[in-house]
Amino acid sequence: MRLLFITPKIDESHDDLAFASLWAQAFADAGYDVTVICTQKGQTSLTIPVVSLGGEQGAPRWLQVLRFWKILLTTPHERAFVHMTPRWLFMGCWYWWLKRIPSYLWFTHYTNTLSLKVGSRVVKRMFAATKECLPHYEGSPKKVVTGHGIDTSFWTTEEVAEDQREPKSHLLAVHRISRSKRFEITLKTLALLPPEYRLTHYGRPQDPRFDPTYQQEIEDLIRDLNLQDRVELKGAVPMHELRRIYPYYQLFINMVPQTIDKTVLEAMYCGLTPVINRGQAEAIGEVPSPQNDDPETVATFIKQLCPRSRESLQQVVTEGHGLRKLIEKMGAYIQAGN
Repeated sequence: MRLLFITPKIDESHDDLAFASLWAQAFADAGYDVTVICTQKGQTSLTIPVVSLGGEQGAPRWLQVLRFWKILLTTPHERAFVHMTPRWLFMGCWYWWLKRIPSYLWFTHYTNTLSLKVGSRVVKRMFAATKECLPHYEGSPKKVVTGHGIDTSFWTTEEVAEDQREPKSHLLAVHRISRSKRFEITLKTLALLPPEYRLTHYGRPQDPRFDPTYQQEIEDLIRDLNLQDRVELKGAVPMHELRRIYPYYQLFINMVPQTIDKTVLEAMYCGLTPVINRGQAEAIGEVPSPQNDDPETVATFIKQLCPRSRESLQQVVTEGHGLRKLIEKMGAYIQAGN
C-alpha cells in the first residue's frame, strides 16, 4: 500500500524532531510503500524517498504550498498520514476528498486551529497519544487514543554499572524551555530538597515568539532561589546523543501536565525512574506519582522514591507505548481505509 507520510522535518541531528525518521521507517518496515514529504530536510539515513518542500532553503510559504500540491498530483498513493502538521492536512484535504483517498492525522496538542477544523471534516481518523489531546473532538469517533510510539530498538542501550551512574540525588530533565513544560515547578521542587540534590537539564527555547521570555524567567528564578550551583543548563543535543546520556542517571523529572512527553518514555526505556505528575503517570500506566503538583509534595515524593529496575520500566514502555504496536493500532484503520 502506497502511503504519503507528511511531517514537519526530517533531520536525524535535530534535538526535538529526529524521531520522525524512526516513524517513517517503522511504516516502511510494516510493509507500506512510503514516500515522505517534509517541510524541511536535514541529515537522514532513510533509504525511502524523502521530498522536501524547501523550508531548509528558506522557501516562502506560497512556494511550499505549490510544491506540496505538485507532489500530491504526481505521486500515486492510496493513503495519506499527516504527522503533527494540520496545515498540510488543510492543504491536501480537498485533493484526498476528491480522489476518495483516506487520510489520517497524528496530533498530540490541544489547539483547534482553522486548519484542523477544516481538515477534520475530511480526515478519517485523528490519532492521539492521550485522551487529553484534541479535546475539541472528545466523543467523536474520528478521535482514536493510541498511546505514544517509542522506537525501542533505537533506545536499546548498554546498561551502565551502578557504581558509574549518577546518584539518585542528581536529577535529569530533558525538554524544550517552554512554558508548557512547567520547568518552574521542577526548580521550586529542587529548592526544597536537601543541598546535595542537583539538576542537569538538556533543551532549548524553540518558539521565538514566547520561549525566550520564559527562558529569562527561568534564569531569574534560578538566581532568586539561589540554585546557581545546583542547576546546570546544558542546552540542546541531537537525539542520538541522549542514548549516551540517559543511562548514567537514575531519576528523570518532567512536570508536563496530562499528556505524555516522549522524553519520559525514552528515559524510562533507558532505565530512569520518572518523577512526573499524576495526569502523565495515568496516561503512561503503572507509574507512581505525587498526589499533586505542589513543589512540597513533589519534593517529598522524590525523597521517598526508590528507583525501579530497568526491566520493569522497559516493560511498561514496550507494552503501552512501543512504536511497533502503535503502527499496528493505527494500521488497523489505515489498511481498512476506516
